[in-house]
Amino acid sequence: LFYLDHHQMMTRSPQRLSTVTVALVLMSVSTLQAMAATLSKRDGAYPYKVISATLLSEMFKLICSMGLLALERHPNMYWTQRSVMMAAVPGLAYQVLNNLNFVTLYFVDAPTFQILGNLKIVATGIAGLVLLGRHLTKGKWLALMLLTLGAATSQLKSSGCGGGDEEESSSMSSTRTLGYASAVVCVFLSASMGVFTEMFMKGNPASIHFQNIQLYFFGIAANFVALLYRDEIGPNAETSLLHGFNFWACVTVVTNGSCGLAVSFLLRYADSIAKTYSTSLAIPCTSVAAYLFLGQPITAPNVLGSGVMLVSLAYFYFGEHLFPPSKQKDDSSPKPPPCCDDDPSGSSSSSSAKGGSDKNSMVLPTTVSATNGEPIK
Repeated sequence: LFYLDHHQMMTRSPQRLSTVTVALVLMSVSTLQAMAATLSKRDGAYPYKVISATLLSEMFKLICSMGLLALERHPNMYWTQRSVMMAAVPGLAYQVLNNLNFVTLYFVDAPTFQILGNLKIVATGIAGLVLLGRHLTKGKWLALMLLTLGAATSQLKSSGCGGGDEEESSSMSSTRTLGYASAVVCVFLSASMGVFTEMFMKGNPASIHFQNIQLYFFGIAANFVALLYRDEIGPNAETSLLHGFNFWACVTVVTNGSCGLAVSFLLRYADSIAKTYSTSLAIPCTSVAAYLFLGQPITAPNVLGSGVMLVSLAYFYFGEHLFPPSKQKDDSSPKPPPCCDDDPSGSSSSSSAKGGSDKNSMVLPTTVSATNGEPIK
């Protein structure tokens, strides 16, 4: 895969400003998406078809991308057979991921969903190392470990609340286990596909909106096939595609699609780690919103875990000076005079040996005169 010179794009201050703006938008919309998905439940279950929600989200992103592409004066619609095949991989995988997000939110609350989801940053670092050869410094890996510690600390609230009925706690633990298992699958799938999509977005000079159209086309096809397979659309369907949709379900569709558009921008002009880190900023906002609107208590492990993750975020981007790269040992031997610059090694003894071998087979040790630079035998 060949890469565009995205470093030149990132050095432009307007580009960096827009990247930060999109990251803040992604933070806000991801918070609203988690809250809306939770509020759309009725009696603890989704009254609508989950796959239909993801299908509508893909359609929303496709319509937005087509409109943005139409606004470009000279859109670059570069494509090859290889690029189309690459677009099919994340397009299908993200369809599975979107549905798994609903499954995870069914078993865990919104703040836990956000915190568990940010484990993907560690997996993204590993995927970037394996797929892209992106080596992180010791300080950055330590920041990712702090993120893992913060996420693990937040899970202590399920075992730390010991005042309920044992029967209820056992049933809750079984459902939380399913939620954690779904979250783990989401973590590794999102990390690997995030890095793979980054390769796709930066691997050809096509317009970002044209690339999104390719991604969302395959996402729509995958969701449509899933709906047909489950007889949720077609002649054998018992209900319509929009059956059970409420206001918060519509908000979930729009926010989920908006998150996808923001993610594609960050993958094109930043990287996959910046994308996943931007979602971690939604953790404190989600905890406060869940407390205000859902009445979910903000526990001490939740606060501590969120705080550690925020420290990890700041340490990853601003704490690099605490772990400077180890300096290589410099050669203490003096540099050769200008007359000996032909020797690439910079060693006076090797340069004299090289010059003396033309006259005598035996090499004598030499030193350099301080006056005229000529060797003295």
